[in-house]
Amino acid sequence: MKFMTKAGLAIGGLAVLLGGAVTASSLMDATWLRTRLIEAVDRQTGRHLRIDSLHVWLLPYPWVEARGVGLSNRPGGTRPDMFTAREVRASLALGALFSHRVVLDNVSLMEPALLLERTPDGIPNWLFEPVPDAQVKNSSQSASHQHWNLALSSVHVRDGGFVWSDARQHLTGDTDIDQADITGLTSGVTIINLHGHHDTGVFTLAGTTGALLPVTGESWPVHLTATLVVNKRQAGQAHLDGVITDPRHDAGYDLQAGGAIGQLADLEALFPNANLPDASDVSLQAGITGSGASPGLRMLHLHTGPVALDQMLEGLHADTVTLDAAQPSDRLTVSLDGKLNDQPLTLRGLLGTLDETGRAIRSSATAPLPVRLSLATGDSSVTLDGVVGGEKTSLDVHGSLSSLTFGPEKPSLQQLKVDGHLASTAPLTILRERDPQILLHAIQGTLDVAAQRVTWQSVAWDTVFAHVVADNGRLTADPIRASGTGVAQGMPQSGRFTYDVSGDVPHIAITASPLILPAGIVEGWAGLPSLVNGSLQVVGSIVADGADMDAWKRSVAGHAGVSMVDGRVSGQALAAIIGRSIPVRGTMGLRCLGIHMEFADDRATLERIGLEADSLSLTGHGNVGLSSSALDLHLTPRIGIGRTGASSPVGVGGTISSPQPHLEPGSDGRFAISIGGDQSAAGDQCPDLLAAAREGEAGPAAASAPAGKAKGLMNILKGLLH
Repeated sequence: MKFMTKAGLAIGGLAVLLGGAVTASSLMDATWLRTRLIEAVDRQTGRHLRIDSLHVWLLPYPWVEARGVGLSNRPGGTRPDMFTAREVRASLALGALFSHRVVLDNVSLMEPALLLERTPDGIPNWLFEPVPDAQVKNSSQSASHQHWNLALSSVHVRDGGFVWSDARQHLTGDTDIDQADITGLTSGVTIINLHGHHDTGVFTLAGTTGALLPVTGESWPVHLTATLVVNKRQAGQAHLDGVITDPRHDAGYDLQAGGAIGQLADLEALFPNANLPDASDVSLQAGITGSGASPGLRMLHLHTGPVALDQMLEGLHADTVTLDAAQPSDRLTVSLDGKLNDQPLTLRGLLGTLDETGRAIRSSATAPLPVRLSLATGDSSVTLDGVVGGEKTSLDVHGSLSSLTFGPEKPSLQQLKVDGHLASTAPLTILRERDPQILLHAIQGTLDVAAQRVTWQSVAWDTVFAHVVADNGRLTADPIRASGTGVAQGMPQSGRFTYDVSGDVPHIAITASPLILPAGIVEGWAGLPSLVNGSLQVVGSIVADGADMDAWKRSVAGHAGVSMVDGRVSGQALAAIIGRSIPVRGTMGLRCLGIHMEFADDRATLERIGLEADSLSLTGHGNVGLSSSALDLHLTPRIGIGRTGASSPVGVGGTISSPQPHLEPGSDGRFAISIGGDQSAAGDQCPDLLAAAREGEAGPAAASAPAGKAKGLMNILKGLLH
């Protein structure tokens, strides 16, 4: 520094002390100070400091005012600057200038914005890299070899913003900093007191750390506490204590973290996209060691109260969950007590050690995780034992459960037994794809499942058994066996299912010989409106190619029959098919239903359609477009009146979701309703109808036809005419 400049500074300072009333811009070269500030920050951080304008004042005390301030980000960052501020004001220590130091005290930041982020390679932007002395000496900017340092003694923030972005972990967030006071920056012990908010969440952060710019080779202590208030209600608190060794060179850390929160979802006030489970009374204590992006745990204790775990399994609810390990060599103990829907269950077991679990979480593709978990209900349990991840998954499943219920309208199993093995050399990341074709190419396994009894909606089965094999892109369930109950008591049932993705085009094949299934389930699979209620007997064999339902509809080929006895049929659905004005309400008793169909060329050919309901009989045939849902049905409904009846041909067009019935002409081309004739002389169509729909397979017989008169005959006839 030139002697005249030093003299000017000294004279200016003396003038203030003696009561001179002039402003600093006439006594100090602000451009000179701006240059030295930028040079000092660039050298100490390796980043570029931007100051659009700088003013220096000596009255009533020495202070500076900078506008348009910015500090550059790391190369590859999401923004050019990691820090910006509309205005910065600070007290200036004049004496320190003679030692080539710019010391700023009570630094006030107006509308600052801070971005902390990790790039995709995991490098944080808050670690600075000072410029080496040798490089500085060769810089033309510092040709005099008189290097300046910048020091801040305290910082005060008002109305600031903070953004966090971790590209590696796909975590982002932002918050408003209402007030922050950071002091002791020149003493080696930084004192932090911060208040902020985001949406309805208000938080505080208080405590101490080491120097703001850590010294190379020295440890950096951390003692911080945080609180959270949501909607003016105390929500939780947390703490972080320990030491980070030589942060500049990522030498490692040893930290103790802990906290408690009444409702985990309250954190979404700060992290609205976290999609956290509905968990209560969560407490955590953890010892964290490691370095950089490879943290490890030396102890862990996590406890929760009630937790909704529907994301893992629909209907799963935990009353308590505990994860516990006292030291790194201990296997992580897992404990869960709760319910699956209304069924009590417990989960007990072990994962790997804390070290193994941590490595598996960070890199499931290369780090295997030992697993031994038992799901129990009462005194029975099913155990999963082996290793997952690390491209060498190998799991054995074995055991029994007295009962397992998946929820209302879902299957319920009694005396369930499972025995099998699953293996894969693929990384666990394939699970994220949720693509059955990718999964089948990746896994090999066998599983035997048996249950003494299975109930599903209106159907029950005894002695159920299935043998499932997955190998080389092919999933097969063969055989599937069960014994009937109710009206089908003791009737053997069997089926076979194959899904093959080993070729260029996925192939599916289904055989039922026969299977009795809930009518609602079959109608749902087929995309049909609800017509009947009861147990459908399904027979046949179909094949299809393609990766989705649309492709299966276009390519399906084969034959199938569905039949029902002793069920109910929807009067409203029948009226939509055979005549919208027919005053049929509620449901009618169904003696028998039979439909047999062939599949080819994106069409189902219904060779025979028939049903016998209360005072209503129907026969017919037709076609259904599988992709278009177009209907072309030709039906003859008959209204029974004792031994006589009334009938008229009806055609049905439109679509499955919107059928359009209309009267069809007879063979003479005229529209008519036939009344009379001895209905009993034609015989009961149920035996022949059921035999055709069942393709010769056995099944329960229909009840005898009742005798009686139809009600509202004239209204029904009027409905047929409309």
